[in-house]
Amino acid sequence: MKKGLLLLAVAAFAFTGCDKVANIENFAISNTFEEKVTLDVTDADPNAFSKDFTIDAASDSDFKNNLSNISSYGIKKLTYRVSSFTGDDATTATGMAQFYEGNTAIGAPIDMGLISFKALANSGNITEISVSNELKKTIEQKLLDNNSITLRVTGVISNKPMKADFVISMEIEALVRV
Repeated sequence: MKKGLLLLAVAAFAFTGCDKVANIENFAISNTFEEKVTLDVTDADPNAFSKDFTIDAASDSDFKNNLSNISSYGIKKLTYRVSSFTGDDATTATGMAQFYEGNTAIGAPIDMGLISFKALANSGNITEISVSNELKKTIEQKLLDNNSITLRVTGVISNKPMKADFVISMEIEALVRV
């Protein structure tokens, strides 16, 4: 009887140990992908602007080394900041953000609200862009399919000339299976 209980205890430990090893077979990697783009508008340019930001998972070595084993992506946060600005202090823009796969729009455009360049550049504040859960899931699937996605930011500027450096950041986590 004692031998049977000992065998049962060893078997239970073996099964529990295997579950713990199975948990180690999956791990998460994360990175904040950043891209800086300069918006340089002269008096001769139109007031409207459009800039593309490409998020490419292969640009990070941890993601690149695990691309074939990534089982899912998770979008944690999408933000922007204005790192520098020259122009009239009152210069603002109304902005929209739209995700693309190639030339095909993904989901609905996201209203970025009123962008006050001087105030954002002076404060250093990071502004989060609200992305719906449904759109996040679509973007995550597109990343799984293609490893990259493009975010196009468009807007209309109130005053020119002006020059601003935008930094768009997307925090992404990936689940990797071993």
